[in-house]
Formats: sequence, C-alpha cells, structure tokens
Amino acid sequence: MARKKTSRDRIDLKVCISQRLREVRQELYGEHGGPEMARRLGLPARTWYNYESGVTVPAEVLLSFIDQTGADPAWLFSGLGPRYSRGAQSLASLAPADLIRRCLDQLHQHDPRPAIIDARAGQAGRSRQEGFVELPLVDAEDLLDDDLSPERAASRVLASKKWIAHPESTVAIRLDDVEMEPLLPIGSILGVDRATRAPADLQGRLVVANDQGRPLVRLLEVGSRHLILKSSRSGRDSGMIPIPWTEGSPSPLLGQVVWSWTQFNG
Repeated sequence: MARKKTSRDRIDLKVCISQRLREVRQELYGEHGGPEMARRLGLPARTWYNYESGVTVPAEVLLSFIDQTGADPAWLFSGLGPRYSRGAQSLASLAPADLIRRCLDQLHQHDPRPAIIDARAGQAGRSRQEGFVELPLVDAEDLLDDDLSPERAASRVLASKKWIAHPESTVAIRLDDVEMEPLLPIGSILGVDRATRAPADLQGRLVVANDQGRPLVRLLEVGSRHLILKSSRSGRDSGMIPIPWTEGSPSPLLGQVVWSWTQFNG
C-alpha cells in the first residue's frame, strides 16, 4: 500500500516542480525569459514567477507548459528520465527568436565562427564532422529550383546534428536583406529545411517564401486566404507582405529556417 503523502512531502514536491519549471524556462528562454514564458502561457509575469517560487501550479497551466516546451511530464514530477519527451525534434517547434537564441548560444560557446569547408576537398580534413552534419551552402535563389542539386554547392557548412531533423533536405543560405534585423543581421548563415513547407505546420515560424520569384526570409502568419510574411522590425506594417493562399493550394513556402549563425559586432 502506497504511503500517504504528508504536508512535508507535498511541499517538497512543489519545490522540486518549481525548480524544474525554472530550469526549462531558463534553458529555452534565457535567464530573463520569465515574461516571455508567461506570455506564451497567457499569464501575468508575476504569476509565472510565483509558480517558479513554489506556488501550486494549476493543472491547466502545467499542461500548457508541457505543450509549449516539450518537457517530459515524468521528469517534471520525479526528476527521472529525459527532460524533453520530444528529444531533438522539440527544437523545431520553438518560436524563431527562441530557436535562434539557443542556436547562437551553443555555437558561440564552442566556436566563434561556423566551419565552412570546400566541397571539393573530399573527405580530407573533415575530422570535425563527428556530431555535425554538412549543409550545402547555396544561393538563396537556388531554393526556387525544385530540382536543386546540393552536390553543385562549392562550399558546405558544418552544423550540429541536434538542429537538423532532415539532413538530406536541408541546405544553408546567406541572408541578404535587413528586414529580419535585429533578430538576424544581414550576412547571417541560415539552415533551411526544404522538407517542411506546409503552412499549417509553420504558423509563427521563421520561413523562406517565394514572393513573385524572390526568396524572402520572414516570420509567417497563416490566414484563411493569405499567408502574411512579417518583418521582425516591430511597428512596421509596411513590412508585411500578403501572398494569396487557401488550404489545399500549392504552398509558396520554400522551407523552414531551423538553424542559424550570426556574428554580432560590437
């Protein structure tokens, strides 16, 4: 017969859960990411910080937290097993700013610049590949070609495997406009998963879209009759580009941005 939990047991459990909530929030949204976590859960920031400090978390908030973060319920309650139930795939479900922030943090911890190698070098000098995948570095305009052959790329970029769900269909490009600043400065290198193009799966994500023959990197908002491409520059309605689209029609999306490298100066 299971031992009945005492008040002390319940308090200890609440403290442990609050600590794990804070760990996940810090990992996904940073040391000062409480307000962002609260926004995603539809809560006041003060309420979220109360939960992190040990206040009892309602079941509906816990369920929403698990859905938003991919945290494993068993780990949340016991501290045992993997922290995330979705594994590496949970990265693809992160919002663009969070995905890019995590990617940049990890890349800059290990190497201030991405490894770009000559595709003609064969296997020589590629000892750094363990734990990495080679992404062909192509021109952004090449994404408009459904028959894009990665083999023709003159250079390749080494990216951590944890970010790349579909290595065979992911390529790298250089960002050549300023509409995603300050999130992504011009010149950033982006990994684009060409296997992920369904608008319904990419609401709120960072994508590359075909706008009248121009490949554009933008945030996506899915409407009933249009796809809205949004600049990251807040307060700029002129930066929104509507593309006519309805459910079942061909997707103008060229892929999802799943990895990035950016050099910030200053």
